[in-house]
Amino acid sequence: MKPLFSQSSIIDLQSFIKATRDSGYKGLSSALSELIDNSFEANATQVNVCMTEDADKTTGNANVAVCDNGTGMTGVVLQLALKFGGSTKFNSRDGLGRYGMGLPNSSLSQARRVDVYTWTKPESVLWTYLDVDEVGAGKVTEIPKPKAIRFPIGYSPIDKLHGTLVLWSKCDRIRYKKTNTFTSRLHDDLGRRFREFLWTGKILRINGEEVKPVDPLFMREGANLLGASSYGPPLSYEIRLPQDSKQEATSKVLVRFAELPIEKWFTLSNEEKRVYGIANGAGMSILRAGREIDYGWFFAGKKRKENYDDWWRCEIHFEPYLDELFGITHIKQGIHPSETVINLLSPDIERIAHQLNSRVRNKFISVRMNTGELRSERRAAQFDCRLEPPILSRHLLQKDKQRISEMSIRHRIAFPGLKYKIRLSKLESLSFFESAIKKGILVLDLNEEHPFCRKIYRPLINSEDEQTKVFRDNFELLLLAFGRAEQTLQKGSNKKLLDQLRDIWSNNLGTFLT
Repeated sequence: MKPLFSQSSIIDLQSFIKATRDSGYKGLSSALSELIDNSFEANATQVNVCMTEDADKTTGNANVAVCDNGTGMTGVVLQLALKFGGSTKFNSRDGLGRYGMGLPNSSLSQARRVDVYTWTKPESVLWTYLDVDEVGAGKVTEIPKPKAIRFPIGYSPIDKLHGTLVLWSKCDRIRYKKTNTFTSRLHDDLGRRFREFLWTGKILRINGEEVKPVDPLFMREGANLLGASSYGPPLSYEIRLPQDSKQEATSKVLVRFAELPIEKWFTLSNEEKRVYGIANGAGMSILRAGREIDYGWFFAGKKRKENYDDWWRCEIHFEPYLDELFGITHIKQGIHPSETVINLLSPDIERIAHQLNSRVRNKFISVRMNTGELRSERRAAQFDCRLEPPILSRHLLQKDKQRISEMSIRHRIAFPGLKYKIRLSKLESLSFFESAIKKGILVLDLNEEHPFCRKIYRPLINSEDEQTKVFRDNFELLLLAFGRAEQTLQKGSNKKLLDQLRDIWSNNLGTFLT
């Protein structure tokens, strides 16, 4: 047998073709993304992905077809496209591709054979292929010269004038029985990765079903909840291009943030939050040339990810000119940012991450306080009827004499008891809290700016520990009892004295906690 390589060859072809199958693609959606990149870069407006059972049903494998209506390829370009590193635009920064590794590398990561059909005019289909087993056995050492051939039976072109069809067969890493699971996950993954393209009118289908865009920021319509809002203006950074000889040449990085509507989605079940991508969804979506290339916790500095961070999102856009600084490899499925980019982006992103985390905490506190009835409120109302009815102020008497008269009659018969409500509020005074009776409800407004609220009460609200919850209940009953006593004694000179006492006490407490 003729040797496949000389002693001085750069690669051992037989070993290389097997090793490249483990080049690092995270899964089917990552590999398919390479083919979809190629299609959109070839000006395709439609891409169809089809998964079927292998004709040899004993294998249990699937076959995958990716068809587009792009410009198609000539014979020379087709042969080059299946070559590792083959590209007419090697190292180009003007599109999604760059190295010419996507088609062969991604295909062989999932299948042992890839066939490519392409046409630039009707009834003029060219075909060639790459087969791992043939190369590994020494039967093939070069990409076969493209041949004119009929369109494969069982497949239909999107456009007879031009397009490309890529077939993966002997897909030993894709099990047909799992295709339902795969297709559901593919809709989510590809809808998120190519959302910018789908919003501009590109069409992507999987087994005939159109893929809808998925916005992880929940700000644009798609197969996602809608209702988040922008947080602050987008951030823009000019970065000098490291590979350009012109010192003034730069490229922009754009960063934007979104807040999820806690008030609207707070009542969703844990399962719903998971399905909709809220729970465990904290992170930054990284888009290269409009295509998501990574999603994770990036550029947050020392800010560690917490559950509260599920309720805000970040999106970072950059162009391929900055590939080196973002650490982009030939498989285009992750970033490894340089110190230059980290030092540029992290200060602002970390600062805003802390701000958003704090806003989420505060909103959750407000929602928890204002949604439903607190245990302490319920308990206080349960036993209020045992207490002396509060004295009604002159202001109330003048405002609603008829209602007060009726209430007084009821008091003489059997006082039904007050209801209670605790709220976090921004008070004009410096008092820790203020109390008032409104329509039979004793409302206790806690000053959210007071040190006791910030340092002690908020942590109590946030805690999920049952002993801490019991302590909070008792603490709230203590405050409600004080507010109830105020309303019982609040008359004439007593009111002024009570207000002074509360102000002085609040000031002393704040001083001790500062």
